[in-house]
Amino acid sequence: MTTRLPLRVEPSPGEWWRGYLLRVAAYYGVHPFNLLGRLHGIDAVERRHLRWSGIAMPDDVARAVAAIVNLSPVEIQGMHLSVFAGSALNFAVRGFEDFDPALAFNVDRLPLGGAGPLVKATRDRFCPMCVHATPGYRAASWRLQVHLVCTRHRLLLKGGEDTAVNAVIDDAVVDSQCEVLQRLTPSEENAAFFEHLHAQLASSNGQWRQNLEQNVLVAPEQVLDTFRLSVERVLTPGYPDYQGLAGWPSGIAARRLRSPDPAVGADVPSDCLPHLLPMHLFSPGLSDLLHRATIRHARAISAVGASMCATGRTLHAAAEGLPSRRRATTSALFLENLIQLEKEGRAEQFWSLCAAAAIELLRKGTNYRRRELVCNDEDLYLVATAAEPSAYVRTVRTWLVDQWACTYTSSNVRPSVLDGSIEHFDGLSGPGMREALERFLQELTA
Repeated sequence: MTTRLPLRVEPSPGEWWRGYLLRVAAYYGVHPFNLLGRLHGIDAVERRHLRWSGIAMPDDVARAVAAIVNLSPVEIQGMHLSVFAGSALNFAVRGFEDFDPALAFNVDRLPLGGAGPLVKATRDRFCPMCVHATPGYRAASWRLQVHLVCTRHRLLLKGGEDTAVNAVIDDAVVDSQCEVLQRLTPSEENAAFFEHLHAQLASSNGQWRQNLEQNVLVAPEQVLDTFRLSVERVLTPGYPDYQGLAGWPSGIAARRLRSPDPAVGADVPSDCLPHLLPMHLFSPGLSDLLHRATIRHARAISAVGASMCATGRTLHAAAEGLPSRRRATTSALFLENLIQLEKEGRAEQFWSLCAAAAIELLRKGTNYRRRELVCNDEDLYLVATAAEPSAYVRTVRTWLVDQWACTYTSSNVRPSVLDGSIEHFDGLSGPGMREALERFLQELTA
């Protein structure tokens, strides 16, 4: 029962495994259940076995099946929805064995909930013109709720003969659909794109998100316009008001907001990203833009913005670099100030200054985590006071934490002291103390 089929039936580009099985069965003139039984060694095939097909397949099963249908295991796996894992879908909470038809014994419903925005397994959607050209053909991407339009024929995917809907598919909708389909290749960036797209659709469509592919047949213009707008919003990072994030809880919005153009990339050492942006990078540009916040909060906002630009991470991920008690407050203030700047038409300037600060921080490569660990060391304090013997003692201790380590370390640190602001003190005495401390640290590591 496991002998190889006489001839190889060529898969079509992007074909879905279940549709391929139906084409092979039609080619040999057998019932699909008979073919499925032969492939998996199932004695009594039922409809649920066919429903399980095409989602994911264990590698050992793929090798066995490939030998029968004259395909390679790679070709077999390429026709399963698991090919979208890491972009539109996430199978992390489910093993591929859960979708093996041979093991689908007494389960009535497919365990798809944790895998992403799949359409209902019993619902078949297709482009009538694609199917006319290749009878029986089904594309794997047609099973995704976020594939609504055939970009080749500019038609809505339909769900049967009684669901034909006439809708105007303009260039904007086609471009949005193309953008989605181009991002199905698994990557961290594409996974973030789909995660944000699903959140945007949920925010815009409410309960419609759960049955997007059905509701587009009820109100196509409304759903397609929402779909287009959601894609545009995802592709416009860094502008939370336009993206609709202003109305979201700050914790959820922070997990979606990214900088427009990351300056470097994700492999940036966190040691060179301070908790508070150094004053020479903060003033005057960012300090002027963030004048509504206190200097300490504004420097933290700027530091997080620089981190986002340097790494491409979300606001939430960048704020994770701050001390735990500062993260939620800084994220909320970041969103509040950026939304206000966007409304004033100055958000682009903010991101430009953050990107410039990120480039400078990475160029210099100062290890701020090391400074944070040693800034309360008595020897460093003595080196600093020796460089500026006339400075007020409390001022030097504050300066070491606030200006040199650019962090929050001691609850005794205050943003201003008896002899004036710490920022003013930094301008007067900072250069000499920095030079002395740099020499001291070099001697320690020599």
